[in-house]
Amino acid sequence: MDYIYPPENEEIYEKILEEGGAIISEYPEGTEPSSEKFRQRNRIVSALSLGVLVVAAEYRSGTTITARYAKEQGKDIFCIPSAITNSKGIGTNILIKKGAILVQTPKDIIQEYGVDNYKQITIDELEKENQAKQISLNEIPEEYREMYKLLYEPLSVDEISLKTKMDITEVYSMLFMMELEGLIKKHENKYRYNLEGK
Repeated sequence: MDYIYPPENEEIYEKILEEGGAIISEYPEGTEPSSEKFRQRNRIVSALSLGVLVVAAEYRSGTTITARYAKEQGKDIFCIPSAITNSKGIGTNILIKKGAILVQTPKDIIQEYGVDNYKQITIDELEKENQAKQISLNEIPEEYREMYKLLYEPLSVDEISLKTKMDITEVYSMLFMMELEGLIKKHENKYRYNLEGK
């Protein structure tokens, strides 16, 4: 756990911890990364997941090993089909022949889990969201920063209170001021970044 590999993932590592997530490992501190450990790690990734989506896989690859773990664990396996002339897609086609669920759109996966009420974000909305995330926290009044950082996703007052460990009354007061200043927006009793700017 004390070796972040690849090193570029350090920012993700820190973000997971900041957002209340956990970094887990079955290896003791001081264990260096090596190729054979990736396969062992993948059985944990599949075990923690509802299902596994295979986008592309060669006949024998780390991805097909992960799919095998998922099958042994009783997880759903989803595959995007590939042209029969594409060597990097042979694995996905074989998995589909063996019973994996063929996927053409994200909707195919969402509906498999019985979710009917969902919204597909557009490229424009995604760009606005990314712009909002890139706003320098220096532009946000210091007293709002901790709460503001959480609002990359819609959260209710109760959820904000739990995450910040702040009193509900204090949360309401701060949200009111942030909304007044155009920093956040409220929709269906949840608050998030104001993607349209002030």
